[in-house]
Amino acid sequence: MWRKLSNSEFSRNVSSQILGTGIAQALPVLAMPLLTRLFTEEDFALYTSFFAVASIFAVAVGGKYQLAIVLPKSEENAQKVFTLSIYLTLAYALAIAVVLPLFHRFFPENLRSVLYYVPLYVLFFGGWSAYINASIRHKTFTTNAIAKVLQSIGYIIAAIGLGLSKVLAFGLVIAKITGTMVSWVFLSRKSPISFKPIPLRTLKEMAKTYIDYPKYGIWPSFLSTISLQALVLILTKFYTLDDLGHYGLTFMVLSAPLTLIGNSYKDVFFQKMASLMNDQRYKEAIVFFERSAIVLFVVGIPICLVLYFFGEPLFAFVFGEKWERSGTFASILALAFVARLVISPLSSTFNATNTLRIASKWQLLYFVTTFITLLYSAMIMKLAVESLFFVYVIHEIVLYGFYFIIQYRTVKTYSKT
Repeated sequence: MWRKLSNSEFSRNVSSQILGTGIAQALPVLAMPLLTRLFTEEDFALYTSFFAVASIFAVAVGGKYQLAIVLPKSEENAQKVFTLSIYLTLAYALAIAVVLPLFHRFFPENLRSVLYYVPLYVLFFGGWSAYINASIRHKTFTTNAIAKVLQSIGYIIAAIGLGLSKVLAFGLVIAKITGTMVSWVFLSRKSPISFKPIPLRTLKEMAKTYIDYPKYGIWPSFLSTISLQALVLILTKFYTLDDLGHYGLTFMVLSAPLTLIGNSYKDVFFQKMASLMNDQRYKEAIVFFERSAIVLFVVGIPICLVLYFFGEPLFAFVFGEKWERSGTFASILALAFVARLVISPLSSTFNATNTLRIASKWQLLYFVTTFITLLYSAMIMKLAVESLFFVYVIHEIVLYGFYFIIQYRTVKTYSKT
């Protein structure tokens, strides 16, 4: 049985995905001690602001049609959806290039120049995303894994080169775009689907067939992304570049295990929970939910304790003395990190039970309360940045605790039947 499982196509695909994602996440973290010595706090602040804004705009790239490339039965229709996604990405990036400068006045003056790179990143990210989904359609998961690793390698090499030479401003930003471009070029050469100009009138049918992707996919993703970047946006607007730069390093370091552990477990959890619910094994589902929460908690607690008690000396030793303050931020945010690590992967419960409306209501609540809390703390109370983080942690624990209760009750409802 083990031999059959380990040799199965599904197992090989999952292994390559996890391995590729793990390496891609690990490489930038391993390179960080060098990058923190090549770049200043201001460089990290500019990169953090850029990536927050770019991530928000990237939500609507391709009209979300790239996610539908996997679905058509015929290759002809898949090609049309792919082309539609590329067309929309080009138009969207151009629209951002025209419109975004009109809103530069809402950003601090020293951050405005870096925003001109946002349309370029969105353009490459949109193409990259389309090719990734084309690869998923044809089950070339190893290609995807290599592409993600190349993205990290491209970023690291470009960042080190620009950090040493100092020939260009915004080195970390340009490095991020370079890594995405390198990965995009690799995928475009390996992809079984290539870009071919197709008249727009022939794409209308596919646009209508998969209209639910832009119709119902963009807004929830936008709320989720902007909520995750809320702290960066508030720091950008109301606090110093030094505060933002130190938080930028903290965010990069904490995001790596959160992405790797959380996303990897979420996929496995979703498959198992969906299977149990489909088979109406509801009592087993609640036991599986409880055990999953315990496992994630056990994984997260040691990381939390290390950050809480040794954040400052650890960051100073690994990244350099000037980054000790980032360790202070990490020790404050450690509890919020654990809350998100434990509870976010379990959100697949709503997919498995087809109760996404409940999740969307929480997402709206989280979005509203996050911005109200942070804006009140920064604008009205004018809290110091460390105090702002303490308030943010309390908000995260309360909101994610409420999210966990909703998840648990959702599964419990089925287990009583």
